[in-house]
Amino acid sequence: MRIVFWSPYHGQAGTTSNILAVSLIAGMVNKKNVILTQTQFDMNNLEAPLVGVNSKNKESIEYFRGTGLDTLLRSYKASPLSHEDIENCCISFEGTNVRLLPGSSKANRTHFEAEMEASINGLFSNIEKHYDVLLIDVSSGINDLSMKIIKDCDLLVVNLSQNIGIVDDYLSHPVQNVNGEVFYLLGNYDYNSKYNLSSIRRRFFKHIERDNSGVIPYNTSYMDAQNDGTVINFFRNNLKTTKDDSNKYFIEKVTTSTNKIIALAETSIKKKEANR
Repeated sequence: MRIVFWSPYHGQAGTTSNILAVSLIAGMVNKKNVILTQTQFDMNNLEAPLVGVNSKNKESIEYFRGTGLDTLLRSYKASPLSHEDIENCCISFEGTNVRLLPGSSKANRTHFEAEMEASINGLFSNIEKHYDVLLIDVSSGINDLSMKIIKDCDLLVVNLSQNIGIVDDYLSHPVQNVNGEVFYLLGNYDYNSKYNLSSIRRRFFKHIERDNSGVIPYNTSYMDAQNDGTVINFFRNNLKTTKDDSNKYFIEKVTTSTNKIIALAETSIKKKEANR
């Protein structure tokens, strides 16, 4: 299944933070074989929370050598990808079932986006043959490459905040070219806000329902783990916590959202198959 995380507005809903959390729960709790990647050019912040360095940084070039989207795309152009081809371009994390396919290290945006637009959906179709879940973090806003990827996904996760004006603005003009289902995810979520998820569902009931919406709570320890590059350890240390603290609440809510996301993606796939 191909699941895309996208936000209509940059920097509002913690899209990259959200996809990291969902990927690790999908792999560690749901036992899905997950490929995690991103197609952002400037704000490619997916790698550092997992490995401590970013593929765009010159000092980390050696760390990522032989891996990543650029290398895999070259292999794909030469011949159909094998499972080994994909594995060789990824960074695996023991005990998680998650593989990180680092983003592009190209310096020229125009070249990067042109190459991606020409080949990306074929590449993703190849990857899907070998893994349970492909999670893609795409650029926010109306970006040609993002729209192309969104069109062919099984599930679009629209990342929103609790800012009612933003939610209302997006739902007045939602993305139209989605062939799959849509899930609404509130990031940096604060349950104590007047505008909690229940309130937002009541207000926007024509779009946001129980089965197609969820939250990723704001959590200070998780935020610190992202900055420290220790997100995997954060989840390992907190998955089985019995303490009634903010970390337990965070894990419970991420797990609930992840279960809903996977279920809705499965529903989308079944609908597509029935319509063929």
